[in-house]
Amino acid sequence: MDEPARTAPAALEIADRLDRLARQELDEVERFIGTVPPTECAVLLIEACRCLDHMHVVQKLSAKEDGKLSVHDFDIVVRGWNVLFGLLMKRKGEFNGVPLRESVPELRQALMGMLHFAGRYVLLSRTAEMVRHGMVSAMADGDEIELALSDRTLSDHFHDQVDHGKFAELNAKVLRGYKTADTDTDTAQHLRDVMGRLTFPWKTPQGVMVGYSADPEIDAYFLDAVTQNTLQWRDDAGIHPRSELGGCSGGLLTTVVHVLMSFYTKHIMFVEEGIKLHANVNQYMSLTIWKTRADLIKSLLVATEASEREVTAALDLITVRAGDANYFLTEQAPGIPLVIELCDGYLLTPVSGVFRNPFNAIRMLRESTSVAIQNAFRKHREEWMAEDLYALFEGPRFQRVPGQTKLRRDGQIVTDIDAAVFDNVTGELVLFQLKWQDFTSSSVRIQRSKAKNFSDQVQDWAEKITSWINQFGAATLWRALKIKPPDGTEPRNVRLIAIGRSNARFRSYGYNTGGNVLVLPWPQFACLRLAIGPGQDFFKLLTQAVIDENAVPVERKPLPYVLVRHGLRVTFRDIWSGIENGHDDTGAAAAEQSG
Repeated sequence: MDEPARTAPAALEIADRLDRLARQELDEVERFIGTVPPTECAVLLIEACRCLDHMHVVQKLSAKEDGKLSVHDFDIVVRGWNVLFGLLMKRKGEFNGVPLRESVPELRQALMGMLHFAGRYVLLSRTAEMVRHGMVSAMADGDEIELALSDRTLSDHFHDQVDHGKFAELNAKVLRGYKTADTDTDTAQHLRDVMGRLTFPWKTPQGVMVGYSADPEIDAYFLDAVTQNTLQWRDDAGIHPRSELGGCSGGLLTTVVHVLMSFYTKHIMFVEEGIKLHANVNQYMSLTIWKTRADLIKSLLVATEASEREVTAALDLITVRAGDANYFLTEQAPGIPLVIELCDGYLLTPVSGVFRNPFNAIRMLRESTSVAIQNAFRKHREEWMAEDLYALFEGPRFQRVPGQTKLRRDGQIVTDIDAAVFDNVTGELVLFQLKWQDFTSSSVRIQRSKAKNFSDQVQDWAEKITSWINQFGAATLWRALKIKPPDGTEPRNVRLIAIGRSNARFRSYGYNTGGNVLVLPWPQFACLRLAIGPGQDFFKLLTQAVIDENAVPVERKPLPYVLVRHGLRVTFRDIWSGIENGHDDTGAAAAEQSG
């Protein structure tokens, strides 16, 4: 296993300069908020949500380039959300009702500026840490600094991006409904026409918003439309339906999030149709709306048919309150809540929460405050992962070993085998270690720690398995696993594979597990299983495919960005890059280890 190389003193000095610059950016945000009375912080919080919602709708849904931010600025603003949100939630004070104010350009410009300040703080401080750990190379010439991803970071990050993209496409095909593309197009146009007729201008003293009437057909359509993302994002976040989460199950939490996502997506589309038909509509105010907690619970009770106690427990897990502010000030991975408690009984519902995985944000927040919930989220993961693995090897060719197998020496457990598959045709036995670690945090320190733990544990497992086999022989292993060879002979070969649910490449952190164990992430494994297909010597071909894929650099197009602040000119040469995948370039913020 590789160890992180020592960082040169010159690079450490550059990292310190980046940290000082980051602190100056944060000081600007804190000074601004410090001048605002606590009650007015609630107004700023609402306006920040409006800016974020509008920006996401324009960036993600608009066919026009007018009004869109660059890849860099959009990413920076989103990165700034946690910091600005945490500061405003901490200071907003106590009040009754919702302070409704008109959304005006001057206030929006100020809030977008603060989001960009906060985003620059996150970007610079995180980049400084990456420089310290050799993940980003840095050069300085006077007041000019140039930053570029190190070779080892490039080898990890973009391969992970490609794997996750392929896996998402694969799941989309599996989960896609019965409708054809033509039918989808016709249905969508029909629904847009219906939705347009249901809208009306909702006039208030603070501006005109879009109102609309309910329609069961539209409700059903949007509930179906978000099912695919809901299931995929739930699985990505590792929230098992049977998880017991203090009053509700993981299954009910999934259902409530599913319903909220359908509400918000429908709301976005109603606003989009309404602004085409009605004059003087304020789109910012129309997108971000508030509702009473009692009304939302009532709607969820109707939609889920669950008990009020269970729905309340699920909504409590989803809702972000003032007491959660410190979490947002320390966690850099953007977490846009589906529900924000403005004050007792009144909730703000940002629609931008549907553009990224809300389950990750919910899980990370709740794990940070409760060991019991953390354990509940993790309880079923290895079993779940084994079930997914065995589903790829159904049929008479393979024997699958149910449950974990514990290998013992002198009555003591040496190690576990999480899963095992025997190929009746080739006589090959494959032993798996399955690791479901969360790499959704943007903290370099946390990610490095988890990467080291993963690498250490995989290497330790492989050494213990090999030592045990050398001592007791393959025949004893055969009997421990209860494998029944078709011809009564021992397996011709024993292969070791370790799979990380989301990530398994950690060269960027200085850790490279190899030797006698094949290590790869689940998205790569699942995609290669289907690509290689049945009838082949799969595990032999898998090993060669992993080696070949990891050896070929991912084609990318660097998207340079220059930041000039406080007398420093910082050039980010390729922290953002477009991945050349045969489709439109996708702006990938490569400073992140995982999406």
